[in-house]
Amino acid sequence: MQFTFEKKQRRRLYLSFTLIFLICAVFVYGTYFLTGHELIWHLDGANQHLPLMQQYRQILKDFLTDPTKPFEQWSWHMGLGTDTFSVYSYYLIGDVFAYLTLLFPVGKMVFAYQFLIILRLYCAGLSFVFFVSHFKDLKDHAILCGSLVYLFNAYLLYSNVAQPFFTLPFIIFPLIITAIEKVLQDGSFWPLYLVFSWMLISNFYFAYVMGLGAMVYLALRWFISYRKSGKIFGKLCKLASATVLSLLTSAFMLIPEIYAVMHSTRSASDFANGLKVYPLYYYLALPSQLINGGNRDFYFWSALGFCSLAFFAIIYILVKRRKYPVLATLFGFSFVMLLIPACGAFFNGMMSPSNRWTLMLCLPVGLASAILVQNITQLSKKMLKLFTIALVAYLAVITSTYYFQNNERIFIPIIFLAIFWAVIYVINTADIRSGSLVMLFVSLGNVCLNAVYFEAPFNGGYSNEMLDSGAYVRLSENRYAGLEQDLDEKNDFYRVSTLSQNYFFGSDYHMYNALNDKLYSLNSYYSLQNKDLGNFSTLMQNTQYESNIPLGQVSDRTILNDFFGVRYLFVRINQPNADKIPAGFVLDKTTRRITDPNGNSKLDSQTQRYKNECAFPLVYWQDKVLTQKDTENLSISAKERALADGVYVSEKNASGLSHADISNKSFDVPYTLVSSRGNVVSALDFEKRDKNETYRIILQNPEEYQNCELHVEINDINYVPYSLKKQVSIEQRAKDNDPEQGILAQNKSLNYYRYLRYHVLQGSPNISYALKVDGPYGTEKISQPDQSALSFFKKVTNGTLNLGYFPKQLPDSLTLSPTKLGSYGFELRVIATPLSGDYRSQVKKLQRHALMNVKFSRNMLSGSIKTSRDGILASSIPYSKGWSATVNGRKAKVIKTNHAFVGLRLSSGKSDIVLKYRIPGLRQGLLITKLSLVFVLALALCDYLRFKKENEKTP
Repeated sequence: MQFTFEKKQRRRLYLSFTLIFLICAVFVYGTYFLTGHELIWHLDGANQHLPLMQQYRQILKDFLTDPTKPFEQWSWHMGLGTDTFSVYSYYLIGDVFAYLTLLFPVGKMVFAYQFLIILRLYCAGLSFVFFVSHFKDLKDHAILCGSLVYLFNAYLLYSNVAQPFFTLPFIIFPLIITAIEKVLQDGSFWPLYLVFSWMLISNFYFAYVMGLGAMVYLALRWFISYRKSGKIFGKLCKLASATVLSLLTSAFMLIPEIYAVMHSTRSASDFANGLKVYPLYYYLALPSQLINGGNRDFYFWSALGFCSLAFFAIIYILVKRRKYPVLATLFGFSFVMLLIPACGAFFNGMMSPSNRWTLMLCLPVGLASAILVQNITQLSKKMLKLFTIALVAYLAVITSTYYFQNNERIFIPIIFLAIFWAVIYVINTADIRSGSLVMLFVSLGNVCLNAVYFEAPFNGGYSNEMLDSGAYVRLSENRYAGLEQDLDEKNDFYRVSTLSQNYFFGSDYHMYNALNDKLYSLNSYYSLQNKDLGNFSTLMQNTQYESNIPLGQVSDRTILNDFFGVRYLFVRINQPNADKIPAGFVLDKTTRRITDPNGNSKLDSQTQRYKNECAFPLVYWQDKVLTQKDTENLSISAKERALADGVYVSEKNASGLSHADISNKSFDVPYTLVSSRGNVVSALDFEKRDKNETYRIILQNPEEYQNCELHVEINDINYVPYSLKKQVSIEQRAKDNDPEQGILAQNKSLNYYRYLRYHVLQGSPNISYALKVDGPYGTEKISQPDQSALSFFKKVTNGTLNLGYFPKQLPDSLTLSPTKLGSYGFELRVIATPLSGDYRSQVKKLQRHALMNVKFSRNMLSGSIKTSRDGILASSIPYSKGWSATVNGRKAKVIKTNHAFVGLRLSSGKSDIVLKYRIPGLRQGLLITKLSLVFVLALALCDYLRFKKENEKTP
């Protein structure tokens, strides 16, 4: 195969691709619309991509209206407040399609969002066609077949809609390979510089992935094809120049992004989630993943799901490896990578073992498919025999694993696998000259049916995860059921929240962000979150903590809600935790109650608003301090309670200040732990052998604790799962001896197979577990996710469960339920924290010490305060090195208070405070970019003059 840059007329090819794409789009996207859905995923799409796109469009419009207006570098509407660059750079700044939203009126943003999803995929196809059209021997029908394989696979069927910017690498990567080939063939380095710059600006994560992919391709291509071609130094200089110049040009993005990543919750993740090998179910499922285009079980993101043609294309390339050594080597290399978690983690930024790098595998698979179709009428009998042997072996493997997977989604791919084999055989035995056209039609049918099966709602299809038509607009307009209409934050800053697991709208939609709302929300859900905020959440043992969601609703804990300034809670009745209202929140307003037509009050619906009079101010003065020594022996509940007593600072910043008295603010409640079998057990060491066994935490003298919030603190958790053999044996024995089962249910072989299959598919034995505690207000739990949770994986050894506020007395008992068989050991404490007189008086004192005359302007907060003695100005503003401060016009050092928040040390007297935010690294990055652009323009001018001079010499 010769890669050439000879100019060829390909207008007909692009028109044909457009027609083919439109046909596929009818099936790929039409299924959603036909079933009354929009292309808005209920999770990321509705919480991140669409609302952020709306906000970013407004930012662009404001800039075009008044370019002198400073860019918003800090937003108070993203959770507690965050650096806007860390959010927009990940999702939007480098997405060229986001700028097309300016062509649409503001009322058409939902349509624009969906239109751009389709446009991105179309452009990805154009990029592939552009790349493959450089191969001299490939005809139009072959290229079109390759484009179907490249575009319409499980990876893009999912991510093109779920996370639209995931489509960008499919546009950029073929251009990168084309530009590298340009340099290797002694062409200009400018295309490589431009596409590298686009890659680096588009998204730092995918830039890392594609950068590694480009290096792998370059190394293989150089070693196999170009190492003896001569002009080595010149080619290396061009490659190095393009790389260095693109890095310098994109510095305005890279430097702030690197800072944001290094100071995010993701920076502390374990390499490959601690895995040395994948679970058995991954290896069992991997063979079928290759062609299972209807599959959505992306085990460790090995989302392949190609058109069944790809199977024969890969076999063809491997057999013809001497003719196609680069492709054959890439397939072999990729296969090995898919087997080793460390490879996935390496290509995933040294984090979880996510095989998102397989997006780059789509390019060689698409090219291989085009090559096979190009040669489809010239296959030898030996090749046809090898195809038959490979097909039989492959079907045998899939059939054997079907006993574990039982996944009916594989049937359509298998049917088309057989159809392709039959068509290939007939083409080569009946001498059909239009074989490539036949292959194109079969491929078209394959990808269209895969798409329909992937999306159709009837068997758990992907459209079930899309918002219904018009739902996003309804959510935007009725997020709080109108109860927010009379709230005004213009002169009074506060935050709002919901109850955990409670604010549910249907279609599995949960409200994580409230970006476009006028209110400031507690919760936030973005890929990059403030590391210090994550540290605070884990220090407080917030069981809702995730790297993408650092706070959640802080498990409805009263003091944490107060500390974060939550003044209003929105609650939906007859949903989980509806009665677990934090202390101090009183019913303020409700919507009309909609009663169940059958008179079942448990099915009534209503939204309620609760008001809190104990919310901490955003910024306040505190004259008492706490240090590590003061709090190291406290329970988590006591540390939480201490937030009202004093402010945590370093020993250096605490020098000369009074330390808070934090004694006797929370109390250990004595208890007895009793198994449901009647045995008294120790939480420090016990085994769960029966999946139905639970444990009662019987509280002693519960009537002695009034006006208390009840916490169950679980620390130093050590869970050791039983071996696979033992788990299966225990469950099989329990089933066989179950007295409720009849004689006909005692099928020992079936029971053994059932439990073996279940545990294999669960990856047993694995480290995941859950400890659930049930109380009068609902269920709380501590969960250790499985290592397959990828970026949501974390090692959980502790947690504090909030069972609610009890004004009269504590409950007599709680129920503890470990969810998995195995050995457990942990320290269990039951803590009661009074939240009446003393606590309330301290909160009122903090409210009196709030920063006065607070004014918010873009990237700035100002106010004044008068104090009688030295102290600490504390806040619930997330800390970042981007913050700077002045006190009475003089520069002041911003310190970290309460482990994660902005603060200042103040002297007595009147202080005028100004806090300013500047994106860390942006100024330095812009300077480097500006200087590099000057150099690039000068270099481009020299190149132009040289080119012009050479042309003038040419007769």
